[in-house]
Amino acid sequence: MLGLAVASPAVAHADAYGSGLELGVRTGYAFSAGRVGAVANQNDSDLGDFISAQVPLWLDVGYRLNSNLYLGGYFQYGFGVVNDDRQGVCRNANVDCSASDIRLGVMGRYALGTLGQSTPWVGLGFGYEWAKYSIHQSLLGSSSTDATSSGFEIANLQFGLDFPLTSRVLIAPFLSVSFGQFQSRSTKTVAGALTTTLDEDYDDKSLHEWILIGARFAFAP
Repeated sequence: MLGLAVASPAVAHADAYGSGLELGVRTGYAFSAGRVGAVANQNDSDLGDFISAQVPLWLDVGYRLNSNLYLGGYFQYGFGVVNDDRQGVCRNANVDCSASDIRLGVMGRYALGTLGQSTPWVGLGFGYEWAKYSIHQSLLGSSSTDATSSGFEIANLQFGLDFPLTSRVLIAPFLSVSFGQFQSRSTKTVAGALTTTLDEDYDDKSLHEWILIGARFAFAP
């Protein structure tokens, strides 16, 4: 939370801004783990076979109930890193592959006290996720396939350290591990003037994870 360190500027901040609106932005690098799931007549696959990592842009909006407890919502758009080593078609000159990951949910944070100039905290969130994997090719006529898997983010566990920069601004290195399970997949294929869409439920639902190392910047208006 904002303003929870033992140095005198942080003490003053805690007294003045123990509760109130908090806005935050985060970024970092997230590694994928776990499996996607399986639809009819297809085998389960590692998420990392398609999206090995992502660079997220994460926005927080919430309210500090007191100097220890924060409740709010989050939205993340992640720029996916396609695993070209496993997706050989993506190495072709006429093929462009891309990926993205969107997460939307609610979360809470709780400050654990002070540690030197920092305030350690733990967080827990949950929500919904959309992961998109796209293949576009331009040889012998343009075509594209966009496959979007969606499902619940069951738990998002977080740990961080708040360092106050001013009375209203802080920076926090943090680690988060999220656990998700895709429920369905929608595949849209465009070939010339023909567009087809296929919606499928995952018959074999598997867990996947995102392990994010990053930094959070927060502001108390």
